[in-house]
Amino acid sequence: MDRKFTIIDEITREYRRFNTVGTQVTLRLLPPPEGDERNPVSYFIDSVTDLCEHALRNCNNSDMVGISIGKEVNEG
Repeated sequence: MDRKFTIIDEITREYRRFNTVGTQVTLRLLPPPEGDERNPVSYFIDSVTDLCEHALRNCNNSDMVGISIGKEVNEG
């Protein structure tokens, strides 16, 4: 299965509030491929599902996972 996102940056950082170290990933959701007949909302939901599967891939039962979604404004 092709990923519906591309990883831009991945860093390890300390989360003092939770007394732990974790990984912060910055990524960009990719647009639908040419000829994809799904509506944009369905494609977005599939992209987020793909992202969640990626985030949970190497987790233990006691791990915490958080996802924040934002929009970068492209001016130009």
